[in-house]
Amino acid sequence: MGIPTAGVIVIVIVACLAAVSLGAAVWKHMYPNDGDRNRYQYSRDQELYMRSVRMKTLGDFHREARTKDLESAVYTEDGSSRP
Repeated sequence: MGIPTAGVIVIVIVACLAAVSLGAAVWKHMYPNDGDRNRYQYSRDQELYMRSVRMKTLGDFHREARTKDLESAVYTEDGSSRP
């Protein structure tokens, strides 16, 4: 009459979660501000690059969201084929 297999699995998972939580708490206590100061301080070049990527993606989304005129297979602003 031992512990069933499912019980052993639950005990192991709970023990692993406790070990990871304890390790994270000790690490946070020993090194409280390790890298927090410069965490989101990007260089100007990287900021400009990411802005260009966001603007390009935004343009792609805008182009995909436009209605398509199915008869002429041309993208139009209002969905009609008449000018």
